[in-house]
Amino acid sequence: MLGIGNDLVHSSFVGGEFSLDSLAGLVAWYKFDTGQTKTESNTVSAWDNAEGTAGLDLVQPTSAKQPAYSSGKVTFDETDDFMRTDTTANTLLTDNFTILAAIKTHDTSVNNQTLWSGSLDGNGKNFFRYDGTLWRFRPRAGSGSQATVAHSLTNNELFLLTIIGTPDSGTINIAIRDNGSAIGNANCSAATNSNVFNFDRIGDHNETGQLWDGEINEFVVFNQTLTGDDLTNAEADIMSRNSIS
Repeated sequence: MLGIGNDLVHSSFVGGEFSLDSLAGLVAWYKFDTGQTKTESNTVSAWDNAEGTAGLDLVQPTSAKQPAYSSGKVTFDETDDFMRTDTTANTLLTDNFTILAAIKTHDTSVNNQTLWSGSLDGNGKNFFRYDGTLWRFRPRAGSGSQATVAHSLTNNELFLLTIIGTPDSGTINIAIRDNGSAIGNANCSAATNSNVFNFDRIGDHNETGQLWDGEINEFVVFNQTLTGDDLTNAEADIMSRNSIS
C-alpha cells in the first residue's frame, strides 16, 4: 500500500483530542476488537454497531459461515464467510457516503472479492469489490452503471481503505484513498441522486460466491462526504487503533 503522507496522517489529530463518534453523519461503526460475539470455536456470530443505530448490528447464525476471530482480526475465508444485518428490512440507505475500512486481502489474484454490498433490488444490488488490479463499484440497481478505479493491493498487507461517494446531477463520483493518500476516482452514471448507497452486509455479494478473502477488522460508514480535518482525523483514528503504519 502507499505510504505517502502516512506520517502526516497519524502523527497527531488536527485540533487536538478526537473521537470518531464526534463527527456528524456516523451511521454504522463495526469497531476493531469491540462488540464481537465470539463462539467457542473462535468465530464471530455477531458484531454490534458501536454507533448504536437499531437494526444495523451484523450477525451470522450459521457456524460454517462465521468469520474467524483472533486478537481483533476478523478473517473471511472466501468460501462462504460473511456477516449481514439480521433482516433484509434493516438496510442502510443514503445519498452521499464515506466508508473507512481496515482490511487485508490474502490473495490479490482472487477475482470479485466483495468488501460490502446491499440486498435491495435483488442480484443487481449495490456492491464494492476487488477484481485483480481494480475496485468495482455499482450503486443500487436502477440507479446507475458500474465504475472502476485502478488500485494494486499487496498480499497480506493491512491498510486503511477510504471510499467517498458524491452523487451530482446524474453521476456518482467515487474517490478511493489508501492509508490517507488519494488513489483515484471515477464517475458512474446514476438515474437518481437519492439513496444510491445501500449496505447490509460485509464480505459477500448476495451469496453468489464473490466473497472477501482476508481480514475486515474495522468498518465505518458515514452518510456524508468527509473532507478536510474531519477526514484526516477519522483516517488517523482508525489507522492508530488498527496499528496501520
